[in-house]
Amino acid sequence: MFEGKRFLAIIPARSGSKGLPDKNIKSLCGKPLLAWSIESALDSKYIDEVVVSTDSSVYAEIAKDYGANVPFLRPKNLASDTTSTFDVLEHCIRFYKQNLQKEFDYIVLLEPTSPLRVRNSPAREGDIDRAIRTLCAHEKASALVGIAATESSNPAFLVRLENGFIRSYENNHFAPLRRQDIAPVYFFEGSIYVSEIGALLAHRNFYHAHTLGFIMPKWQSLEVDDGDDFAMIEAMINTHKELL
Repeated sequence: MFEGKRFLAIIPARSGSKGLPDKNIKSLCGKPLLAWSIESALDSKYIDEVVVSTDSSVYAEIAKDYGANVPFLRPKNLASDTTSTFDVLEHCIRFYKQNLQKEFDYIVLLEPTSPLRVRNSPAREGDIDRAIRTLCAHEKASALVGIAATESSNPAFLVRLENGFIRSYENNHFAPLRRQDIAPVYFFEGSIYVSEIGALLAHRNFYHAHTLGFIMPKWQSLEVDDGDDFAMIEAMINTHKELL
């Protein structure tokens, strides 16, 4: 709880990954992938409950072993590769309200495929709690998403093709540019999303005019999609193990 508001962390962990089978429970530095997000959520001073939404009884038992709640198995119609994240979150929110008589003010979405989150320590505040405080301190904001700066994909350095000839992506002329002379741009890096539940249900996503960008270091923005990603993330964990 933070400033009288209750927070529910939801970790979606579907079992039917096609690119890398069972990636959500694949071992990452000695722990199942989803365990990293569970432990980050449990480490928060402000999150009131941590739930894993999964369609797999095997995943459910692993999640429980690491301290998460799994009060239901996700229905099959919400466990396909075309199911939207919003539908999964809405199902969980409504299950808690209707079946457990529990209501929350905010939701914290933690994707298990983005495990590189700094945790709380005596020397620093962790990413999740910083994000919660940042959102709650901004009276005009109702949501927050993690973002990271990108240089190589800045539109100022991109071109399109027109009949085989390069053309500026943004305008019709080319000009020499230095990176320090252009405004930074960001991408959604995927490791943390926070929203007032009312705003989430109204907008059906986290992206709208009242969403704050929460800047994360680029090294934390790696996402697990295939075996090569696991190797890179393991290297980052070993490099920054004192933070994670």
